[in-house]
Amino acid sequence: MVINYEIIALLYVITTALVFYPLIFQLIMIELAKWVNRGIVWQGDKRVSKDGRLFIIIPAKSEPLDLVEKSMRQALIVKPYVDGIVYILDGYDEELLRIIRLLGDKYGVRVMHREKPHGYKGGALNYVIRRVGLSDEDYVMVLDIDSSTSPETLSKLINGAGLAHALVPRWVTYNKGDSLLTLGQWIGYILFFKVLKSLSDLIEWVPILGSGSLVNVGALRMVGYWPEDVLEDVELGVKFFINGLRIAYVGDAEVYVEAPVNYYGFVRQQLRWSFGTGRVIRKYLRHILRRRHGFVVLLFLGQHFAFVLQFLSILLLIVMDVLGLPIPLWAFLSLIAILTPTLAIYLYVLLRLDKENGGVPFRDVFAVNSVNLAFLLALPRIAIANLMGLLGIGRFNWVPTPKGSQRWVRGRIIDLLPEIVMTLLVATAVITAILHMLWLNLLITLPYLAGYVRGLWRVLNGTL
Repeated sequence: MVINYEIIALLYVITTALVFYPLIFQLIMIELAKWVNRGIVWQGDKRVSKDGRLFIIIPAKSEPLDLVEKSMRQALIVKPYVDGIVYILDGYDEELLRIIRLLGDKYGVRVMHREKPHGYKGGALNYVIRRVGLSDEDYVMVLDIDSSTSPETLSKLINGAGLAHALVPRWVTYNKGDSLLTLGQWIGYILFFKVLKSLSDLIEWVPILGSGSLVNVGALRMVGYWPEDVLEDVELGVKFFINGLRIAYVGDAEVYVEAPVNYYGFVRQQLRWSFGTGRVIRKYLRHILRRRHGFVVLLFLGQHFAFVLQFLSILLLIVMDVLGLPIPLWAFLSLIAILTPTLAIYLYVLLRLDKENGGVPFRDVFAVNSVNLAFLLALPRIAIANLMGLLGIGRFNWVPTPKGSQRWVRGRIIDLLPEIVMTLLVATAVITAILHMLWLNLLITLPYLAGYVRGLWRVLNGTL
């Protein structure tokens, strides 16, 4: 059998180039928003009232007791400015429930408990909404147990009530000093919210965030309450989009969140996001595309699919190395021409935003590298999770990202089996490329090997 390696090389070039579509998409959105001055003046919507009450709901599933009490102490700051704060608990035994209820009495917040949890986080939120007597004019803010807000943020969001059915704040990572990984995520959030601002300016839509967003109860009821699926916040934002309900981004309203401090927590969070966005696209693809700006929304939601393409790209490269199929010079030069300027501009934008927000680019570039290493190591997991969501295969248990006193918990070596296998596969590809004297192949494969070895070594040593 004759293998047409030119076709395989073309397939590899196309797949690898498409891997970088999220970067190109984000850069284009940011640049377009600079040139498009829509002069939007939000008009009130008669279906939305600004005269309702405001409740904060804080779900907690098996979270450490110290984090629950810390959250209640922080809630005291905003308690005078809201009509009620409710903690909804899952996964606690009777003794812990008794202690948490005593804490609730101490800090003046209501504590509820689901004896038979179902429906993920959305199910917990709906449990509260259906039991505390909320009217259609009321608003709810959902806060994760590790998140906090301020009276100033509440004021800025409340001022937008009546203009939109949901209002989305900006996340700020308060624990960016915990590790290089958290610092890298802080920089990533700055870029992420720059993209959200651009989406808001260009298409008047942003995704609803699961912590800090202010949502009108009447609009929730209109779309069937919170989706009881793995990524309830993004799915709710899509349901608002396809039903013509407004979501406004309020960039000067800040909610403080905790980022995962190590690789194990990072992977757990990314798997849920990747699987969840896949499920959302599968459920609403046709409805999204029927709406104006639907293709842009789909491009935003589909960014996790780039991990599927990158996984396929690396597998193709391994196959070519092992079988002795050379990468043609034209393919190598094409990739250099596409990827070099894209990566350079993207890194420049990241570090410029880092500097504008008080960062030190020459130091923080190592934090960006830590996030890249984490994504590379987790690539097979994230890619498979996204495919499972897109294809409707399997389910994802609601396991919160480790927080509080549990945030530094590390996994076992056996938990790193996919990462170890991937490292061995790339090492095999490097060896076979040398044996076949495929020098262009080697130039492409070696950086992957360096990334996997370096990343795996840092995870095992507790520095990632």
